[in-house]
Amino acid sequence: MSIDSAHAQRAQPTPTMLLGPVDWRFERLPIPPGFAPDIPWTGYEEARFSPGMFDTKSPTHFTYALSICIDGTPEIQVKELKNFFDKYFKGLSTMVGRGKGMKPDPSVFNAEVTPRDKPGQFSAKVPFIDTFTDGRQITLNLEIDVRPQSKIQKTQVILLISPQPTDAEIWKQLREIRAAAHTP
Repeated sequence: MSIDSAHAQRAQPTPTMLLGPVDWRFERLPIPPGFAPDIPWTGYEEARFSPGMFDTKSPTHFTYALSICIDGTPEIQVKELKNFFDKYFKGLSTMVGRGKGMKPDPSVFNAEVTPRDKPGQFSAKVPFIDTFTDGRQITLNLEIDVRPQSKIQKTQVILLISPQPTDAEIWKQLREIRAAAHTP
């Protein structure tokens, strides 16, 4: 199931940041994506969706890795990440839901972002209405790494996303994906 059926019909470019795992479906979208045009960043995102991404019975339901290549080196802290998550996930849920006659409550999308131990590392909890499947509300756990690439005037933001608790087994694989991510 694709985020954007018209987009899915076009050939996907070769991954440049998230090269694997190869059994996790790859997708690339522009930033800002069509479902959240008011996001202030420009660039592109690469996603790797777990094999159980759209299976509500799978332990990897709605589990994926996302690497965003942002043009420039903007300051990205808690406020900017919260703004991004609120717009991105509300837009995604609303756009997919619209095609299925679902109308997610916009007040649900209120991310909580907190800094972690090292500069540029954050955690988040993002309420999400899963309009891809049955419309249930889930809470997505995120680990975020902001990696400015000043030599090439880009910023890479790596997001690990799952409703599973961060001590669940799938997080080991997500963290391996992050460790293997290439810079833009």
